[in-house]
Amino acid sequence: MSSTPAAGSFVRRHQMSPEAAAYKARRKPSVPIQMPDLTDHAAVANWRAATNALWGEDDDPAVPHRREVIGGIACLVAGPPPRAGAPIVVYAHGGGYVLGSASVAITITARLARTLRVVSVDYRQPPECSFPAALDDVLAVYLALAAGDTPVALAGDSSGGALALSAAVTAAARGLRPAAIALFSPLLDHVSVPGSPLADDEGRRLIDYYTGDADPADPRLSPLRAELGGLPPVLIQAAADEPLAAQARELLHRAAIAGVDITLDLWEGMWHTWHYHALPEADQALAEAAAFLAATPGSRRS
Repeated sequence: MSSTPAAGSFVRRHQMSPEAAAYKARRKPSVPIQMPDLTDHAAVANWRAATNALWGEDDDPAVPHRREVIGGIACLVAGPPPRAGAPIVVYAHGGGYVLGSASVAITITARLARTLRVVSVDYRQPPECSFPAALDDVLAVYLALAAGDTPVALAGDSSGGALALSAAVTAAARGLRPAAIALFSPLLDHVSVPGSPLADDEGRRLIDYYTGDADPADPRLSPLRAELGGLPPVLIQAAADEPLAAQARELLHRAAIAGVDITLDLWEGMWHTWHYHALPEADQALAEAAAFLAATPGSRRS
């Protein structure tokens, strides 16, 4: 049974399901195809297509997604019409900015969309577009929806977590406070700090490819360094032992000091963005995230 997490931090100690244990035992690298020369645009495009196909881009027949253009940006939309008080969720997929797509993220958005309207953003990616194109696209979708009467929340996984949180900070500064924020194994800081993908050579290449000439400490890139006051309730779900858990803990600390109602839910035995997989633990985590988002509609305007 799902529940709405309480504010604070806790480690989810649980008996790993047989499905999760079996998957963990046979896990392969998350990016099994060798990274090409990132200056070769055609090779990067082919690499993305092949990797996304391996990850899976099939629609969910139980919760179908349809293509819409919102705020001038291509999106996938799923879920029921918003009920009274429930927010629309703007979702930003992960993949190190270069990989992934709204279609790859269907395994996450379909489960959120069982109870909530979800708008998943197919933001622009390198090599065609570098920072701040992806953030601009997520923000454009959020602002277009926030112009209506329904509360709007933000969510994202991994690098999409940085986009979601940065969009939330930007919107709040403009007086358009999101309803809530849910982050799954989020990347929050692009500087070489504990838990940064910059400690890994492939991660460094991807991040550098997206950031280009921008300062990695720019709070629009590294929202852990942003002014966090005024944010709505935040839920973070991460694996207790994944490298990015260090950044999640730091966000908890900094946001709490800024007066933000924030919850950090660390799952023992799981791995980075386990939410993508057909596992009881993913079903439970996403059901709880949906309940959290639905329970905290907040106000569009601060």
